[in-house]
Amino acid sequence: MKSQGIHPTTTSISQPKMSFRGKNAVVTGGAGGIGLQVSKQLLAAGAAVAIIDLQDNLEEFVKLRAAHPTQSVMIVKMDVANKKGVEATYEEIAKTFGNIDIVVNVAGIFNDKDVQRTLLVNLGGIINSTLSALPYMGKDNGGKGGIVVNMSSVVGLDPMFIIPVYGATKAGIINFTRCLANEKYYQRSGIKFVTVCPGATMTDMFTNFTEKIIFPETSDETYRILDRLNKQSAADVSRCILNVLEKDKNGAVYVIEGKRVFPLEMKAQWTGKEQAL
Repeated sequence: MKSQGIHPTTTSISQPKMSFRGKNAVVTGGAGGIGLQVSKQLLAAGAAVAIIDLQDNLEEFVKLRAAHPTQSVMIVKMDVANKKGVEATYEEIAKTFGNIDIVVNVAGIFNDKDVQRTLLVNLGGIINSTLSALPYMGKDNGGKGGIVVNMSSVVGLDPMFIIPVYGATKAGIINFTRCLANEKYYQRSGIKFVTVCPGATMTDMFTNFTEKIIFPETSDETYRILDRLNKQSAADVSRCILNVLEKDKNGAVYVIEGKRVFPLEMKAQWTGKEQAL
């Protein structure tokens, strides 16, 4: 990838060097795809993991618990679009774990034809989970601080005309997360906020893809675009996300492409705002 302001890190995906042992993590969308792979990576690194997902994946959950019998693996069936339900879920997780150190928000859908559901899950779900976690993580509320990683997409950075609704939610995630990464918030709470933007990744998103776009006349072009994309695996992306957690850089935005992490230089476009609030 050769884009201005994007510089590859000196390492590609690798086993995490930071010790996650003893840390408590929450992963939304952890029943499948990238979220499940992130959960596996965190457990393999020694963390306790709580998975929030509306979907069931009993076979995989049994495997997770069998592979990590001495670690806590908590499964909560919950729709991230349900604000009150998510708040109650975090209260339950905090009671079980005692504290929360890491949140990785992955839950999302693709169906541009269902605009409201896409907005409520993709953007609303990220907001619900993030804000619900803060009371249990913030040092100003008796927590230990920590890190929240929110998953956006490269289409939240650069428009792709075939998926405008999905792209809009992903752009919103980037802005929301960067707002929370304000240094004033960090000094008070001790929580860092990071955004990751994976490129094309082999997940269920591509199933019946053209049936979920809002402009059917673009179907032929959509197939051509999908065929040309260099797709990575969910496991590749999950390992990169653990690499991002290691970096622990508040406010950072990363592209994940080709098993590598590329930090973005997010330059200010509006020069009229006050520098200090």
